[in-house]
This record gives sequence, C-alpha cells and structure tokens, in this order.
Amino acid sequence: MTKRGAFLILLAFPLWVTGQRIAKTDSLKYYTFVAEAYYDMVGDYAASAHYLTKAIRLDPMDFELYQLRALSRGNTGMIRGEAADYTKVIQLDPSNIAAFVGRAAALMKLKKYEEAIRDYDFLIQVDPHYYGYYLERGKAKLKLNDKTGACSDFRIAAGLGSLPAYLQVYELCLE
Repeated sequence: MTKRGAFLILLAFPLWVTGQRIAKTDSLKYYTFVAEAYYDMVGDYAASAHYLTKAIRLDPMDFELYQLRALSRGNTGMIRGEAADYTKVIQLDPSNIAAFVGRAAALMKLKKYEEAIRDYDFLIQVDPHYYGYYLERGKAKLKLNDKTGACSDFRIAAGLGSLPAYLQVYELCLE
C-alpha cells in the first residue's frame, strides 16, 4: 500500500465512523417511532415489543426502550419479560421510580410476593406519604398469610386516605 493510499484510508475512516453513527441513530429512531406508533395508535403491543427489541439491539443502554417494552410486554401477558425489562431499567437508571412501581406490580402478577414487598419497601422509603405503596404491600403480605403485617399496612394506607385500605381494615382487621 502506498503512503497516499494509507493517508486516504486514515482520512476516510472518521467519515465512515460518522456514517455508521448516523445510520445507527436513524435506525434507532425508526424502530422507536414504529414501536411507539404501534403502541399508541394501533394497540398492537406484540408488534411494539418486537420493534423495541430491535431498537434495544441497536442501543442496549437506553433505559427508555426497556421501559416502553415492559409496558408492551405487560399488555400482551408476557409478565416475566415485563419484570425483566423493569429490572434492566432499574439497573440503568436506579432513580427511576416508575420502574420500581412497574416491577412490583409485575412481581405481584407472578406471585413473587417477597420480591414485590422489597420493591414496595423501597418505594415507601422514597415516598412514605403515598398510600398506594402501603396498600399494595399489605396485599402482598396477605398473600403470604401475614395478616398482622397486612393489617398494619392497610391501617397506614387508610390513615393516608385510601378507601380500599379502609375497607380492608373493616373486613379483615377488626376483631
């Protein structure tokens, strides 16, 4: 190879790399758009999850793609995948409260109550004044036959203004 040929290759390489980034970005935008279009306009959640999977292959560090796919998977009954995607979101963005809420709900559907309780414990630490976390944690405890713990959570939730929690206290906890 001549010096001139090597020079042209070195000169062209940054342009080629830039072109690769542009192609990747355009593909990512395309798949994201298609997935969101299916999700928002058509309601074809399986197609949405399919296109989001393609987008994730292009950019596996984008937590928002996993979060959208978790929603799509949840709507198609792919609860294990939904929980796994929320876990990935939490790994990539540990401050993402919506991912903890979504994962806890998915874990409840999977009957993994101990794991769901851990997520609700974290959420209660973050916002101890939101009754929904106590209500859901109480439901998980009730599924584990921890009536005392469940009633404690239901009482806290009722004190914070939750009517469903108040009804639980009335039905289960008054003796």
